[in-house]
Amino acid sequence: MALETLSFADTIAQLRAPDGCPWDKEQDLNSLQSYLIEESYEAIEALQQYLQNKSLDNAKNYAEELGDVLLQIFLNSQIAAEENLFNIFDVFKLINKKMIDRHPHVFVNSENQRKIIKNSEDVVKQWEDIKSNENVTKKTNQSSSLLKKAIKKRGIPTLNFGQEVSKRAKKLGFSWNTLPEIFADVLSEVQELKEELQQNNINFERVADEIGDVVYALCNLVQFLKETNVEAKNYDFDLLARGAIDKFINRFMEMEKIMEENGTPLSENSVKNISLEQWNDLWKQAKKRRYR
Repeated sequence: MALETLSFADTIAQLRAPDGCPWDKEQDLNSLQSYLIEESYEAIEALQQYLQNKSLDNAKNYAEELGDVLLQIFLNSQIAAEENLFNIFDVFKLINKKMIDRHPHVFVNSENQRKIIKNSEDVVKQWEDIKSNENVTKKTNQSSSLLKKAIKKRGIPTLNFGQEVSKRAKKLGFSWNTLPEIFADVLSEVQELKEELQQNNINFERVADEIGDVVYALCNLVQFLKETNVEAKNYDFDLLARGAIDKFINRFMEMEKIMEENGTPLSENSVKNISLEQWNDLWKQAKKRRYR
């Protein structure tokens, strides 16, 4: 394993060398941000495909996508090394130390004794306690707000970040306590958006604000369901939204199949002649044939 790591690090270094790849040499820590996010999403998509069909091919595809994520980690680390910030071995050392320090119930050394852990909930609580103690000793510019535990996660996908803020606010007591109250808040925000859209002279700044309120209200709903129902414990708002988009794509492709079966030529020009009523009829047919 160590040899493969060294070999891959050398490969990335060669890509950045003067006689390396022009594209890789042009990249910097700023330009790579979107690629790290994109590769992470592609890995999640590959994982979902494997979970739906646990074939060896899908497993290999997932492994390949994880490799693409690893590429971004190594490439970022190589650029950081060139700027005398840190290198890939620092990344390994830091995460290894973190895992050992935050699992005293597994790793024992002269500074600690084995902790008694009964279940995964105890592990999560211990993790948060240790993390809080670590942050006290760090000199950071983090917010002093009571929401700081959530705010520091600003780098995660937006919908998940909303869930984290909602989760923290609930722990502080600033949250609706029942599902009907939370759902009523969602409907209230939707109504406020509706009212803005019905104005004779639409104020698009206010519309944008109301759209955001609807999204955050949904964050509250998703997080509440996640925390109060075992069946929803794995809810991830970002993945739920992506799932809805995938469902739309699948149904749209089913509509295309129906059109082909009916002899309708498929091109951007030909489908422009289809009325909205016809589209809706095709949608209903596709929905019956393919729910997801």
